[in-house]
Amino acid sequence: MPSDITVPSNITASRQDAMPASFSPPLSGDVKRLSQLEQLVTSRFPARERASHQHASLPVDNLRDLHDAGWLRSTLPPAYSGADSHLYSEDKATYLQAIRIVARVSPGTAHCLQVHNHAAWAIAELGTPEQRERFLRPMTEKLHLASFIGSEPGLQVGAQAFQTIATKGPQGSLRISGRKYYATNGVEMGLGLVFTSLKDVEGGMAANHQMVVVTPDMPGVREEKGWYQPSGMRVAESPQVHLDDVHIPASHILGPAGAYPNGRWQGRFHLGFTATYLGAAEGILRWALAWIGQISQKKADPYVQWHVGQAQTDLYAAQSAFESALRAWQHGSVTNAELASMAAKSICARTAQSLADSLSKLVGSTALFDEHPLGRLTRDLQTHVLHVGNDRTYQTLGQAGMGQHFDSTRQR
Repeated sequence: MPSDITVPSNITASRQDAMPASFSPPLSGDVKRLSQLEQLVTSRFPARERASHQHASLPVDNLRDLHDAGWLRSTLPPAYSGADSHLYSEDKATYLQAIRIVARVSPGTAHCLQVHNHAAWAIAELGTPEQRERFLRPMTEKLHLASFIGSEPGLQVGAQAFQTIATKGPQGSLRISGRKYYATNGVEMGLGLVFTSLKDVEGGMAANHQMVVVTPDMPGVREEKGWYQPSGMRVAESPQVHLDDVHIPASHILGPAGAYPNGRWQGRFHLGFTATYLGAAEGILRWALAWIGQISQKKADPYVQWHVGQAQTDLYAAQSAFESALRAWQHGSVTNAELASMAAKSICARTAQSLADSLSKLVGSTALFDEHPLGRLTRDLQTHVLHVGNDRTYQTLGQAGMGQHFDSTRQR
């Protein structure tokens, strides 16, 4: 050893009795608030998760805790008691790191949080002063959830219009009819941003896409209970919503036609999904390590050590990809940031799936009993990654890499 290097006396060559070491990249964002959130989530959410899964219902208690701590106002400006954290603000990381932290225990709650904060951000950015006061002020006073309501049964990828058509009425109003599904958060506890297409407007979604705000008290708005029964993400209740000749006053028309696709909103959501995949992967690894840590024979098994080391390494790469994609939004083009986010989303999804598979083999079938969270986390992951569309993501990245036409706002 060179004579000019001094080894601190508290460092030894062996760490046989050491606590588990972590080499994860440090969190970006408001670290103090995120630490408080971590404590809240780990102390209160686990005990509720099993019952929420059994009933396939919204995690209302979790969401109320998040509301009380200000996390359901993460993307809102300070005028609405918000943290003003989103991809186009100075603090791009905190709201996404919050999704990640919640997903370590409850990916379903994390998805509810993600959808709500993105919908609230859309109202804050696109709404008139009157609309912001009408729709955002209640979020400062009580648990008041927002939802994006766009998906439709049978709607083809690349469709030029929604099946939910908006017909113009008197005094700038609209009439809408249609059926939506996978409406995470629903409308009964707040409001929904419904995607419609203006009747007889040519030019595709860029011209005819119109967002409107619906509330549960509007005649013709009906949320279908009991429809949402997946095997995973059961906590992220996403009902069908029926819209039967609903009158939309001018005060509830959000933004100009085409505001959603032209504002590249879909591309802003890539990292929200990424954060959920990454958080779920971290939650799976944490729980598996705690389980293995109780069994001395497993800890000493070279096979187990090898697979744990591989899982940690893969997770480190996914964490680094997530942080790198976040930094991409700080400078350069939006398109490049979207592409980086798509790549990180795919990396985190594949890593999470790989960890769930390999670590399940290490802990054994008893760890998948319903009294433990591992089975739920794995099912949540299997359901939620269907949103990432790895093949389509790779196709988009390949098109960009070869100088072909591509759409980096595409989700799948």
